[in-house]
Amino acid sequence: MDGYGEEGGSTAQESKRDVPVGKRIRRPAKEDENPGSDDNEKSEPYKTRRTRKGETASQCRGTECLPADMAPDRARPQRRDGKDGSISAQEQEKRADGNKGKRRKRKDENLCSDDISKPESNKKQKSKKKETANKNQKPNTDTSIDVNPEPENMGSNDITKPESNKRQKSKKKETENKTQKPETDTSTDVNPEPAHPHSMDAEQQKKQVLDGDKGKRRKRKNDNIDSEDITKPEANKRQKSQKKETANKAKKLNTDIKPEPDEDRNTTSKGKKRVAKKPKSESTKKVSKHEQHRLSSQKYVGAHVSIQGGLWNAPLEAKRIGARAFGLFLRSQRTWTSKPLDDEAADKFRRTCDDLGFESRYILPHSPYLMNLGSPKSDVFEKSRAMLVEELERCQKLGLTLYNIHPGSHVGEMPVSKCLKLIADGINHAHSQVPGVTVVLENMSCQGSTVGGRFEELRGIIDHVKDKSRIGVCLDTCHAFAAGHNLSEETGLQRMLDEFSKTVGLSYLRAVHLNDSKGAVGCHLDRHENIGRGHIGVKGFRKVMNEPRFNDIPMILETPASPHFEDYSAEIDLLYSLCE
Repeated sequence: MDGYGEEGGSTAQESKRDVPVGKRIRRPAKEDENPGSDDNEKSEPYKTRRTRKGETASQCRGTECLPADMAPDRARPQRRDGKDGSISAQEQEKRADGNKGKRRKRKDENLCSDDISKPESNKKQKSKKKETANKNQKPNTDTSIDVNPEPENMGSNDITKPESNKRQKSKKKETENKTQKPETDTSTDVNPEPAHPHSMDAEQQKKQVLDGDKGKRRKRKNDNIDSEDITKPEANKRQKSQKKETANKAKKLNTDIKPEPDEDRNTTSKGKKRVAKKPKSESTKKVSKHEQHRLSSQKYVGAHVSIQGGLWNAPLEAKRIGARAFGLFLRSQRTWTSKPLDDEAADKFRRTCDDLGFESRYILPHSPYLMNLGSPKSDVFEKSRAMLVEELERCQKLGLTLYNIHPGSHVGEMPVSKCLKLIADGINHAHSQVPGVTVVLENMSCQGSTVGGRFEELRGIIDHVKDKSRIGVCLDTCHAFAAGHNLSEETGLQRMLDEFSKTVGLSYLRAVHLNDSKGAVGCHLDRHENIGRGHIGVKGFRKVMNEPRFNDIPMILETPASPHFEDYSAEIDLLYSLCE
């Protein structure tokens, strides 16, 4: 199309349409000029103007309005370069970008004025801000300030703001790389100065002020930024290395050498020494007197514990109640037969004892009550002998070295001397079958036809045993009291031990059973009572717990359950409290 003629297809009615506000209005050539001539091609470009809000192109004052035959949607003006007036997609994008840039410019300055003075004022403000920023900033800090770039040409269609932003980002990275050092951490947080205080919200301004204060606090805490040579981190490193070296030397020498304390940390700002609080630990807790006696005493007090759930539960229960020794049954005490001991269960028992610190010499297994090695009945005698062999085999498998038995009873059908010999024969038979286990004879209360209540009877059994190194005696306090040894008296325990030493010999004393007596002295009744609640009393057991001849042997409680004591732990504590 060469010009604005009939070929444009515009009418007078179409020219009456309002032109939208903000659109450029192209002024056509004069009517007498030929649009297709060469002179008109070299004519000046169309003048542009802007419309005010709420006005159309026909309402503008002081300007020429478009003719009726020019319609913006139909008419296509000739371009300066002589090309067709159609607009391509790329040109539309460029115009849209140009409009965006112009909207930004309108906020900053007045485009209608020929002399643009606002950017100059902005320049002055920015230069002032740069000067204040340079004064506040110190060496070894991030000196980059985020300042919005000044537009170079406000009237040009080419917008250079993104390129300037890229240049600023690259400058920031260069300054950050220069200020950062690998060895010392001297970087501080410096917030970029905002472009204009009115262009941000009040919350953002508060945030910047707070961030600036944080940066200042970090500077004061870390070091003196005015000094170029920062030596404090290096000194700290040297101190740490020296402490590590001294600690390593102390470990090698197995000594209690401690690293030298840091004087700066141990002194306050006023020059006073800072005393560190000691953390509470088990070693600093108050320990009761009987607990101290428990730890330092040579008395190994324990109790007879249950094997319910497995043999390995016995040492666990003993540890729970605070025992240093324990007794147990290796099987059911009321039946002749039992299942063979599993290898896995035996290994677990031994491991548990080792882990909890129970030595075999402080573990005293007890025989079932059915065993009677002095029985005149042949079937009972044979069953008792077989049971003893089986029990000693269990001890050997479990790693135990002691086994406690009740000597037996003649049932009134044979002389005592013959009964004693039968008992010794049963022990000799078991020794021949199983090595390494010592049979321990328990003194009895002289009740009925039982033997072993008198020390002479115990000595008679020992005399018939071939291997004297594998035989011993366990003194039961209740049985001795019921047999006539008055342990409640001041000298009762001393007299009993003197008699035992003369008759049997202290070398055979291997264990003690701690039981008070429900019966009076010499009653011949085997009735156990809790410690301090029987006829022996606390006074008698005070003598027992301070007797040096009971040192380093197992002392096992066999008292009954009572509402006065929840479990054996209370009685163990009571006994250790009697130690002097």
